Amino acid sequence: MESIESYDVVILGGGPAGAATALSLRSHAPDLSVALIEQSNYQTIRIGETLPPSVQPLLERIGVWQTFLAEDHLPAYGTCAAWGSDALHENEFFFQPAQRGWHLDRRRFDAMLAHEAANRGVVFYRDWKFLDSHLDGSKKFRLTIAGNGGQRKLIDAAFVVDATGRLAAFAAHQGVQKSFEDRLLAVFMFFQFDPADEFTETYTLVEACEQGWWYSALLPDGKLAVGFMSDSDIIKSRRLISFRVWLDLLETTRHTRKRVTNAQPVGAPVTYPASSRRLAQTAGNGWLAVGDAATTFDPLSSAGIMKGLRSGVLASYAIGDFFKGNTSGLEKYEALLKREFENYLATRADYYGREKRWANSVFWQRRHEQILVEPDQMNQSTVQFSHEAGNDVGTGACSG
Repeated sequence: MESIESYDVVILGGGPAGAATALSLRSHAPDLSVALIEQSNYQTIRIGETLPPSVQPLLERIGVWQTFLAEDHLPAYGTCAAWGSDALHENEFFFQPAQRGWHLDRRRFDAMLAHEAANRGVVFYRDWKFLDSHLDGSKKFRLTIAGNGGQRKLIDAAFVVDATGRLAAFAAHQGVQKSFEDRLLAVFMFFQFDPADEFTETYTLVEACEQGWWYSALLPDGKLAVGFMSDSDIIKSRRLISFRVWLDLLETTRHTRKRVTNAQPVGAPVTYPASSRRLAQTAGNGWLAVGDAATTFDPLSSAGIMKGLRSGVLASYAIGDFFKGNTSGLEKYEALLKREFENYLATRADYYGREKRWANSVFWQRRHEQILVEPDQMNQSTVQFSHEAGNDVGTGACSG
């Protein structure tokens, strides 16, 4: 063990939510010392996401809008969905040619945010993993982190931000339970196109089927990510992590299979958790959770990054109040996240309720049996799904 280092705020996780928290803290609470700890080097694959045009105010607020534009991510000109019927529908941006979103290179995007935080005075630990924590005699959290080479370091923090994603590692150490709404699982495969036959469809596609739904989107390296979403028990019983079974199911689709007609699969199917859940407690004495550590949304919302950025900004204000001796900011933060999640569940139930073609399907029965929130309880702050389903991004036409 090296000598113990100490910071006002330690953020565990260098994804969009953690980096946004750090950037926002540097902006309005510059006197606080902040450390950002990320267990990766941003080299391994991260499932991409399409950002909507509405991300601009958030990126401006944390001071990275121009840097983001300079990264030159792929444009995204729309979302199409076969949802509720076999026909494809465009989203609400179809008649607004000036609107565009972005297909992100997630590794590059996440790394940019973390490096911007480091450039503004945040101490950045890359390739260091959170191991455990406990309160010391001064009521600070003593954290143990481990580097890639096996070395360990102790860090004291007056305040800890859990930005460790779905794992919610720090909250788990505090004994906080997770409340799951479903057991949605994504099974992805990646497809490579022949260089002579470039893939030009820039929209994200969502297609419902009897056992779940399909998602496909262009990746920055010219590959296409294709994912099947269903409950984990359905995927297990139908052996949908099998290369051949997955491809056979893909062949039963009308729209998705056409996208890979001239492409070859790369590697085997890979699973990613996609359930909706929230922590029973998203803030406590001297800590809070942001992004997917706090709440996770169905990929149908395509709101993960937006939610992470927004929660990071909100968290920074609650943390600023905490260091001024006002803990009510933490209570307000938790109340905001609770309301956001409730609004999300209402919107999610509404959109799943629009698909009525498979009344005998276990997957759809589970979605239709969920209790709907009364319409007057929904407000404009809820995360927005697309006009029919999928992302709320861009413009463009669907080809069928």
